[in-house]
Amino acid sequence: MPRDTTTRFQGVYARHRKGCAVEQGSKCSCTPAYWGKVWDRAGSRTVKTARLATPSAASNARQDLLEDLKRGRTPAPATIRLAKAIELFIAAANDGVALNKHGRRYKPSAVRDLQGCLENHVKPALGSKRLGDVRRGDCQRLVDDVAPGMSGSRIRSVVNSIRSLYRWAQDRHLVQHDPAALVRLPAMDATPRDRVATPAEMAALLSALPLHDALPYAIAAYATARRAEIRHALVGDVDFDLEVIYLGADEDGRKSRAARRAVPLVRPLALLMRRSLMARGRPEDYELLCPGHRAGGQNSGRLSFEGLQVRADEAWGRAKLQRITAHECRHTCITWLDAAGVRPKVVSVLAGHALPRSQQDAAPITQQRYTHTLPGDLKRAGELFASYLAEATSDFQQAGSVPTAVP
Repeated sequence: MPRDTTTRFQGVYARHRKGCAVEQGSKCSCTPAYWGKVWDRAGSRTVKTARLATPSAASNARQDLLEDLKRGRTPAPATIRLAKAIELFIAAANDGVALNKHGRRYKPSAVRDLQGCLENHVKPALGSKRLGDVRRGDCQRLVDDVAPGMSGSRIRSVVNSIRSLYRWAQDRHLVQHDPAALVRLPAMDATPRDRVATPAEMAALLSALPLHDALPYAIAAYATARRAEIRHALVGDVDFDLEVIYLGADEDGRKSRAARRAVPLVRPLALLMRRSLMARGRPEDYELLCPGHRAGGQNSGRLSFEGLQVRADEAWGRAKLQRITAHECRHTCITWLDAAGVRPKVVSVLAGHALPRSQQDAAPITQQRYTHTLPGDLKRAGELFASYLAEATSDFQQAGSVPTAVP
C-alpha cells in the first residue's frame, strides 16, 4: 500500500508509490504526489485536498480549504462518486455558481444539454466510479460505445460535458486531472445533414401544416433562425414596416454575440406571419411569436420542437411529403442565399455565424457545413461558365488578341 510521510509544510503529506524504498525505511525512490488536510469543526471530520504534483501546490490547496471553512463553505469530499458529482455540478450550474469556460453563467439551454449528456450517457456508464478514479481509458470506451449510434457533434457534446464537470471539480480541489482532455473523437461528418428543400417543395411542406405549426419552420427556412432563437422570439421582434425580423435578442436564446442580428422579412414569411398573428387575435409585442402547443408545463409556455416535429411528420406523412427538420430548414435558407448570389460574408452575418478575428471573409462553417447543391445547380454552373468563356473570347477577338493555335 502507498505510504504517507510528512513534509516541511504544515498539514501537507507525501503519498509515495507502491514499492517505494520509503516502505523499507530508506530514502524515497519514487515521484510522490502531495496532499493536504484540515479539520472541519462544523462537520467533525477531516477534509483532504486532491493529490497534487508539488508540496507547495498542496499547501496552497490546503489554505484554500481553510478559507472555505472559515466562510462556511463546506467542500464536498474528494471520494464522492461520479453520479453524486453530476448532481452537485448541475445544481451549481443552475444556481450560477458553476461557470462556463468563458467565466460566464451557463444559459438554461446549456444546463439542459449538460444535464442530458451527463445523466443519459455518462452516469449510466461511469456513475458508480469515484470521481478521482475515472481515467482517460474509461472516457474513450464510453465514446467508442456510443459512437455507432450518435452523430459526431452529439458525441462532442457528451465529451465536453465531462470536461465541464471536471473543470468545476478541479476548481474545488476535488480532482487533479481531466480524464476527457485527450479523448479521440470520431469524424464530424459521421451523420451529415444533406436534406435541403427547393423553394417550391418548402411551400408545399408549409401549406400541409396548420398556421401555428408552419410558422416556426418558415422562420427557419426564410430567416436562418435556430430553434432556440425561434423559441425565445417575441411578437415585437418583427417589424413589418422595416421588413425585418430581429433574432437572438434574448440572451438565453442566442448561441453567441453574432447570433443577435436583423434578417430581411421576405414576402413568403411576411404573409404567413401576418396570417398567423391575425389568427391569434393580434397578440401583444411582449408575447411569444411561436408559443408552445400547450400553455405552461415544462417549457414554461415555449414551443417544444420535439412535439412540433411529431405533429409535422404526421401531417407530411398523410400528404406524402418528405420530412424536414427545423435545423435542415436553416441549412436550406443558407443554401438559397448562396444560390441567389449573396456574398459569403453577408450570408455569414445573416446566419449568425461568428467570424474569427483573423478572418475577413465568411465564417468557414457557413461554406463547409451549411451550403448544399440544389437541383439544376450543375447545369446553371455550366451555362454561367460557357457565358463567361464566350464573353471573354469575344473581348479577345475585338481586341485582336486571340492566340493562334499551336501546330
